[in-house]
Amino acid sequence: MEHCKIIHLVKGRADPSSSNGVNGVAHTLATMQQKKGFDVEVWGITKNTHLTKHEHIYPLHLFKPTIFPFSKNITLIDRLITIPVNTIFHIHSGFIPDFYTFTRSLRKYGFKWIISPHGAYVLNKYQKNILLKFIYKKIFENSVINEASAIHALSASEAQLFNTQVRKKTFIVPNGIVVKDKFKTNYSTDNFLKISYCGRIVMRHKGLDLLLKSINLFNKHNENIHLDLIGDGPDMKKLKKMVKTLKINKQVTFHGKKIGEEKEDIIIKSDIFVHTSRWEGMPLSVLEAAGLGLPLLISKQTNLADYIYKSGAGFVVNELTHQNIHIKLLAILEEKVNKKLDIKGRAAKIMAVDEFSWENSVRLFYKNIYTKI
Repeated sequence: MEHCKIIHLVKGRADPSSSNGVNGVAHTLATMQQKKGFDVEVWGITKNTHLTKHEHIYPLHLFKPTIFPFSKNITLIDRLITIPVNTIFHIHSGFIPDFYTFTRSLRKYGFKWIISPHGAYVLNKYQKNILLKFIYKKIFENSVINEASAIHALSASEAQLFNTQVRKKTFIVPNGIVVKDKFKTNYSTDNFLKISYCGRIVMRHKGLDLLLKSINLFNKHNENIHLDLIGDGPDMKKLKKMVKTLKINKQVTFHGKKIGEEKEDIIIKSDIFVHTSRWEGMPLSVLEAAGLGLPLLISKQTNLADYIYKSGAGFVVNELTHQNIHIKLLAILEEKVNKKLDIKGRAAKIMAVDEFSWENSVRLFYKNIYTKI
């Protein structure tokens, strides 16, 4: 990109194997931009600046956070004043005090920035500290939003979160994935439903409590089902306890954190990939599963319902309850037995290629956001 430098700012090390999907997005976006000849860097704010183990082809600079929230990060500012003033800063996520303080310096030195909230501003009654977030947004975050040159929304519903003035500078670019040659080819038709979930183990956020209760209903009716849970997170102990309480130990396998081919191999053996979150931005794990040829069962809150309906790539739970998840799972089992589930799996693969390739996302970022600034 001629005459312009792009610097992605993340909380973390831009490690694609991180449980924080935002890091993976920043890493992949910067990688694709670097390959296309963009002048791009990634700056990460992390306590562990020495743990840069992942491969990257872009310049990566790590900075320690300040000891006290809202204090100036001198190391970051010293680096900032060596950068050309026509640099665009691409800030990933929200509600991060380090980012608020840094944007005060960006404004002081005449730099422009865009924000990719990645669903950070989707506030839900089930979230922890929702009142605190509401107050923080009013006092601090709104300044970052209002003074940004552009806002990147993942979906139309995320764009609607902003007021009319902010929506004028909001552009929709969906998440992207690296589409691989590896995908599911063997769709079984037996009377046993094998489902998988991959993501952070955060029970209320990801709707995992509802998913387990829906499996418990299978158990009561002697239906055959098994869930492969991939990932780690703060609610792992709570979730394992719930599995024991519901007496569905045989129906659930906890795999822990898996990456790369090991993760893909577990998912490909499934009949369907499930993601029934209570709120989301746009979960990458769902897009990756679609790229592997897995039919999808999602909640409307994943912001992927329109894509699923349009492509015929799976099933959508509109009213999110464990009974409704159970009803959908029964319908999926019926389609599997009737040899129809493979149609949705192949449609999911086509959807991933047509709608969610990083090639397309990079083009949209350039056309709709960077050049507009």
